[in-house]
Amino acid sequence: MAWTEARRVFEAIGGDDAAARAAADREEALAAMQDAAERYVRVRASGKLLRWAVERYRKEKQGPLLKQAGELFRVLTRNSFERLEVRFDERNTMHLTGVRPDGEVVAVPGMSTGTEDQLFLALRIAAVEDYLARAVALPFVADDLFINFDPERAAAGFEVLGQLAERTQVLFYTHHPHLVDVARETLGVDVHVVTLGDAA
Repeated sequence: MAWTEARRVFEAIGGDDAAARAAADREEALAAMQDAAERYVRVRASGKLLRWAVERYRKEKQGPLLKQAGELFRVLTRNSFERLEVRFDERNTMHLTGVRPDGEVVAVPGMSTGTEDQLFLALRIAAVEDYLARAVALPFVADDLFINFDPERAAAGFEVLGQLAERTQVLFYTHHPHLVDVARETLGVDVHVVTLGDAA
């Protein structure tokens, strides 16, 4: 009687077939977990390698470029800013900032229009100088870059362009006669002015 009862209970729970299916399901789940763990490790390792490569490239390429742009920015702003830095916000997004001599950090949106123009010029000239170090020199064309510069910063701008002119031809176009005077005062005989006549 006990054997019959045990057999009935065994069959009620599925017998050997259910146990085998459960064991197979367990093995399948373990294999899937192992596969997922391996994929996770590969993805994490790839992500770390990519971040390392990006950081290395940034230090090797962006670092010197940013340093040179910061030096140019210091000259163009007449020491109102000391250097440029890349900072990260709470979302880990990079932002370019200017650092004043007292350590105050100013994000680009907090800069005046003229200072933004000086930042753009500093970055542009730093990139051109980097290019000139490994390529054939092409003329640098500037079209009324100093519209938002005061006379002192315009003079600083001509100083920077004068240094660039030692490495490549610089063509500066303007319809503001006072900038011609600033250029002559800053660069002296090195300035060659061509006045275009009335097209009419």
